[in-house]
Amino acid sequence: MWWLDELESSSGTDLANLVNIAAIKAAVEGAEKVNASQLEFAKDRIIMGTERKTMFLSEDSKKLTAYHESGHAIVALNTEGAHPIHKATIMPRGSALGMVTQLPSNDETSISKKQLLARLDVCMGGRVAEELIFGLDHITTGASSDLSTATELAQYMVSACGMSDEIGPVHIKERPGSEMQSRIDAEVVKLLRDAYNRVKALLKKHEKALHALANALLEYETLSSEEIKRILLPYNGRLFEDIEQQQQQVAEEELVLA
Repeated sequence: MWWLDELESSSGTDLANLVNIAAIKAAVEGAEKVNASQLEFAKDRIIMGTERKTMFLSEDSKKLTAYHESGHAIVALNTEGAHPIHKATIMPRGSALGMVTQLPSNDETSISKKQLLARLDVCMGGRVAEELIFGLDHITTGASSDLSTATELAQYMVSACGMSDEIGPVHIKERPGSEMQSRIDAEVVKLLRDAYNRVKALLKKHEKALHALANALLEYETLSSEEIKRILLPYNGRLFEDIEQQQQQVAEEELVLA
């Protein structure tokens, strides 16, 4: 399962909670002062949830989770407009067996259609990876949350943001009549199918990178963004240089929109 979690602009309460968790971690470790690693631990716990180290997972389940999360990560790294990856893990946290967390590079005000489409694609990454590696008969319920998130996002794009050429630039506050609702539903399905097809082509193209990242997750369980970049560098060439340019372009677009 994957959650697109973000530590958004922090309130005083959020920061106090982060510092409190870090202070407890420091006390347990016998440290006199809170250091960067303890603050990182606190941030991960807030964003990703509490680790469930005692939870037993079979090797097959771990392998499937590794490919599922790697699918999300590979799509995020190769899709213009996607948020930068913070970490990827197959360590069960909260209610999830694994997750890829992303954090925006700067505060968001308005969000472009390109960025929303990137989120749809990232949502599809886990399900498509399962299908490509294990086959249609072996896809799991692990993608249910991803598909729910993607469907809600597509509905938001169509009915609230006017991002459908077929429906037009309208904002529909309440569930409309059957004819209009059928048109909206058709546009939502089209957005989701288009995202699925884009992701399927992308993961087929980057299948070697998918295997490399999944194997690394099976070995190390949790990987930072820098570790992921190092692992994938032999497979992606100039990818990360291109990503930095894309993120800079997105940041400039957001400033214009603001």
